[in-house]
Amino acid sequence: MRKQRTDDGLPADAESKCVAGDDRGQVFVLQLPDHSGWWPVHRDPSLPHRALTLINRFLRLEIKRQIQPLGGARGVQTKIAAPGFAEFEAGRLSAVVTESGTIKTKVAVLAGGAWASSFCRQVGIRFPQASIRSSILAVSPGAQDLPDVLHTASISLTRRSDGGYTLAISGRGRVDVTPQQLRFAPQFLPMFLKRWRSLLPGGFEGIRSGHERLKRWKLDEPTPMEHMRILDPTPDPAAVKLTHSRAIELIPELRKTKITAAWAGYIDSTPDGVPGIGELEKAPGLILAAGFSGHGFGIGPGAGHLIADLVTGAEPIFDPKPYRPDRFSASAWGKVADF
Repeated sequence: MRKQRTDDGLPADAESKCVAGDDRGQVFVLQLPDHSGWWPVHRDPSLPHRALTLINRFLRLEIKRQIQPLGGARGVQTKIAAPGFAEFEAGRLSAVVTESGTIKTKVAVLAGGAWASSFCRQVGIRFPQASIRSSILAVSPGAQDLPDVLHTASISLTRRSDGGYTLAISGRGRVDVTPQQLRFAPQFLPMFLKRWRSLLPGGFEGIRSGHERLKRWKLDEPTPMEHMRILDPTPDPAAVKLTHSRAIELIPELRKTKITAAWAGYIDSTPDGVPGIGELEKAPGLILAAGFSGHGFGIGPGAGHLIADLVTGAEPIFDPKPYRPDRFSASAWGKVADF
């Protein structure tokens, strides 16, 4: 059986590294198996394979560049497939628990994507998050004289490395009902009302995936991630059909092509459409980077730099306050970013 790999070509149970050490202790970067790479990244299913690879490489290089002055990539390498999560001493992060053992660290980055809220819940943190199931398709080569990239209100198009194109409708998706969705529904109501034309009721894909459970798991028992290593939801046939028909209507040249693949992924969203990036006040040492709400490709370079600054204690490249994860504990009902 062929081993599953991520978009970067890495095994799905990619390793993690202790990347540096200073007076704060070892710096450990945590990455779930369904997100490619060794560094915090955001996986946006609406992006083509090549774009994902490039953004992941940029973030790894940027964070490595920022951390190297502390001593470079040294220390123990260990598998991090489906981590149980974290341990705390005196109110501060002291270790990350994995299938292969416990890694002592005082700083960790949680770039958990659609799993992030569930992980936060394990340590008593309330991080409102909703996963939107977005469906994408690819068409074969054959269309001539088209731009490499095209974005309109009705369709988005990106050339693939094989000469074909990836097609998507920006912002369109299904909201799969889950216990977590119901829990945070009041906070997401303004978002859903603003986007009611593009967000449709989903099914039970989210429940089957298990990434939005409310139940806490024990560190000495199998975790939900061990049952669902890679989130690979079913594409929405109606969305695929609509995307293809819109593309052909806008660009008749695409009639020369045929659909070669369709897939789906979960876009981790926040109530205001702005990611949560920063150290969690109630879990010192744990830095969250999640809820990119489909903007990971556009803001990825800046986000990677900011995360590196927070890990190393350097002066942030820009003011991190608007992104602090704890902002959702204050009342800001109805505030939704334009996108």
